[in-house]
Amino acid sequence: MQRREFIRIIGATGSSLTLPIILGACGHAGTIGKHKTTPENRSEDIRLRLISYAILAPNAHNKQPWLIKLQSKQGFLLYVDQERLLPETDPQARQIHISQGTFIEHLDIAAKQFGYRLEINYFPQGMYANNVIENKAVAAFRLHRDHTIQPDPLFAHVVARHSNKRIYDDTAIENSILDDLSTMPLTGETQLQLSNRQRDLQTLPGLMSRAMAIEVSNHHRHMETIKMFRFNDEEVKRYRDGFGIGQTGKSGFSKWLIESLFISRNDASQPGSAFIQQSIDLTKQQAGSARAFGWLTTKGNERLTQVVSGRNYARMNLHTHAIGLAIHPMSQILEEYEDMATLKEEFYQYLKVPKSHTLQMLFRIGYAKPVEHTPRRNINALLI
Repeated sequence: MQRREFIRIIGATGSSLTLPIILGACGHAGTIGKHKTTPENRSEDIRLRLISYAILAPNAHNKQPWLIKLQSKQGFLLYVDQERLLPETDPQARQIHISQGTFIEHLDIAAKQFGYRLEINYFPQGMYANNVIENKAVAAFRLHRDHTIQPDPLFAHVVARHSNKRIYDDTAIENSILDDLSTMPLTGETQLQLSNRQRDLQTLPGLMSRAMAIEVSNHHRHMETIKMFRFNDEEVKRYRDGFGIGQTGKSGFSKWLIESLFISRNDASQPGSAFIQQSIDLTKQQAGSARAFGWLTTKGNERLTQVVSGRNYARMNLHTHAIGLAIHPMSQILEEYEDMATLKEEFYQYLKVPKSHTLQMLFRIGYAKPVEHTPRRNINALLI
């Protein structure tokens, strides 16, 4: 069988060989995978112990764009790692700052679990504009021992939560479940909307596949995603970031067969490769299998607003996992470069999002079996 034919057949059955650019390319399944970083429960430094849970947060492309500067005994700073940006697909670094928020939410939840109140001072050296990243901390933290602090029930799902990229089951989500999700408390002025309307379930997949087609039409944008794709276990072990075949649900012999015989970095990097059309087809299949869609909208779009949006998305991811739902961000259509502007405007009009607002996160929801964990780097790699 020819390689292209094999890829086409695999795609038709709903098992992907490539993954679209997504915030949740990080993700964890229900059991700890062989490349997963286990939280450092035995660390004598409570900060490192909590950070080991915070780095399990969803983040753009599993870039893990965090730097930590330890200060006094209970204090530390969080910075954006400017060597781990996505300049082609996230030129304004909005998704990167959302990823700072997901880290902070996991950190706060972990602190409560271990009996600490996390004092958070956002942008202590001043907030910078949306078109730059200055060498200033996103947040300063200080831990306070507090025996009255109540654990957050979502902590039980911090290790197990994941962004599930499978084709979802056709089981409908009951309205009562969406009603429950819609009452989830949000930080700041973020608005959450959920929909399982047939009109949306039929219309949005087409818009999302068009967005993916725009993204991969540019070689540099496509290569930014390929750079983070891990084509075999050796690459996973070497880099401990990114995403690969395991996140599509493939495992065991079938995973080995695909990685060994049918995909390679060289082939995927070629203009006009089968990976490109497969990405478009997969996006439509993924979106078409959604049983509901959700989106987070904000009135403003300052850096702090983006960070807070990340905190809210992290809670949504944990909450959906807690009630047995799968969730998967689909952010191509929200990307901020000229080629996407017209479709993005059409998308805003369809959802009736005011021009003065910003749609920070878009995600599909449904039911699916868990997938393999993606890895995390060692905490020492984040310390400065």
